[in-house]
Amino acid sequence: MKFYHQHSARVRDLCLPQIRKELEEAGEKILTYKIMLLTILLMAFLNPAKAESQTRASKYCMDNVKLYRSYSEYSEGKFIDSICLSGKKHKFSVYYNKLTLKHGQQKQKYPHGSLWGYERGKDVFRYFNKGTTFGTYGYHKIIVSSGLIIYSKYERGGYRYASRTYYFYSKDINAPLERLSVKNLEKDFSNPWFIKEVKALKSLTESDNDGNLLISAIYNKYYQ
Repeated sequence: MKFYHQHSARVRDLCLPQIRKELEEAGEKILTYKIMLLTILLMAFLNPAKAESQTRASKYCMDNVKLYRSYSEYSEGKFIDSICLSGKKHKFSVYYNKLTLKHGQQKQKYPHGSLWGYERGKDVFRYFNKGTTFGTYGYHKIIVSSGLIIYSKYERGGYRYASRTYYFYSKDINAPLERLSVKNLEKDFSNPWFIKEVKALKSLTESDNDGNLLISAIYNKYYQ
């Protein structure tokens, strides 16, 4: 019995250093893992833009696109799809009769007429189809968003005509678009003083030194 206790004590003395060493190494690994985890969480807290997925638009993305199915959803900020274009594999295009979002190998296509519009950064583009032979259709950029709503639409040139930008207006942000012309303004607005000042402009897209359209100031003078 005495021999057994002596042998057990000897085995214990031999094993304890090894066990202690293994426990210390395991503790160091756990500590290292905890430090790495805390570092990742701290980076995510300090820089959430890097921590979140780049496949969806967010307030941290510098170049994002958000799609809206209706005006009510746009006014409530409820987009149906979005993409952050900061990622190299993320693409956005509006071509002929469709709008396309590309997330890597995945594509989502939206035919013309299926959306109210889209938002890219701070710019809003509204879809409208005049429904006539020479009427406008497609996405129009809102350049004045209060009072008399003003839009621009760039048309790429072709074989027989040059590229140019066309301008439109609507009475509110969800009303039908009309070509920005004196004739159309006379049809929609009966105030003779408003029409007189509009006719005095060198161009309906004439702006002041700050880049603000003068027609907006004239409209606000009589209708706001």
